[in-house]
Amino acid sequence: MTRLEIIANNTVEDDIQDALKSVEIDFSYTRLNAVHGRGHSEPKAGNAVWPEENFIYLIYTEDDMALRFVAALKKIKERFTNEGIKVFAIPFANPIEI
Repeated sequence: MTRLEIIANNTVEDDIQDALKSVEIDFSYTRLNAVHGRGHSEPKAGNAVWPEENFIYLIYTEDDMALRFVAALKKIKERFTNEGIKVFAIPFANPIEI
């Protein structure tokens, strides 16, 4: 089992959704809205100075599916080099699900 964390600007969400759906049409995810912060690109603060905002997708999936999602997202990241798209894959050896 792998947890994927996808952090990106709201402007590329449709492209990210399309990339994920190209791997699995009905994937399950949680979306965190209005995410503010600063990485290596322009700050995203949702205010008059830095009006853009990010979102985060959290996806829990099998390891092989996670690799396919990451491969699809790499293509999006290559197209949008200035949007600060980040993908983190965190493997779980023995997940506990209740």
